[in-house]
Amino acid sequence: MKNDILVAGATGRTGQIIVQKLLGRGLEPRVLVRDPEEAKIRFWGNVPYHTGDVREIETLRPAMRGVAVVISAVGAHIPVGKNCPRRVDYEGVANQVHAAKISGVGHFILISSIAVTQPEHPLNQFGNILKWKWQGEQALRKSGLSYTIIRPGCLKELGGQRHQLSFHQGDQFLGTISREDLAETCLQALQYAQGLNITFEVIENGCGRPSDWQGLFSCLSPDEISGRIGHDLGF
Repeated sequence: MKNDILVAGATGRTGQIIVQKLLGRGLEPRVLVRDPEEAKIRFWGNVPYHTGDVREIETLRPAMRGVAVVISAVGAHIPVGKNCPRRVDYEGVANQVHAAKISGVGHFILISSIAVTQPEHPLNQFGNILKWKWQGEQALRKSGLSYTIIRPGCLKELGGQRHQLSFHQGDQFLGTISREDLAETCLQALQYAQGLNITFEVIENGCGRPSDWQGLFSCLSPDEISGRIGHDLGF
């Protein structure tokens, strides 16, 4: 798995940390970017990049060739317009999933969000972002791909590796997590979650010793067994 990981959303704040952590482990990820010049600046030319746009499915298949794992860290930054949550968090994710399936990708790791099954949550005032993230999750679940769906709490810029983490299922908990700890959760999923088809929430759980990653993942149940992904809202 040295160079067969593709990171989508790699120039975003969480995506950049994921790429740097992969490089730090001696891996050579590929990155999917809309702006190749930005990729060169962000990663100093250290990673192979593919120019593509998750909103345009025809641009994705070349990036997926020979890929074993996709880590999708894409997310909308404006509530309306061509980069709105519907176009990015739902249609963009669905396009990635479709391209991954056609290309024979083995596992898909999707960063979603806590509270996606809670329509009254204040975040839905931002272009119904949680609604569309839920739809993106559903596109992955129904695809037949092996998957891990990670629902982080409210993201913080600082504080990585200072807190123990807790995993939950059922979308009943709220909390916070640093982007660094979220990125580390994605990397640990490469080792412990492939083939499980799981959805879980991850939040900080106080300061202390490093998290027991194997123990955290071993307590999770596959979606088809647990049924604890939250309610299908019929969006």
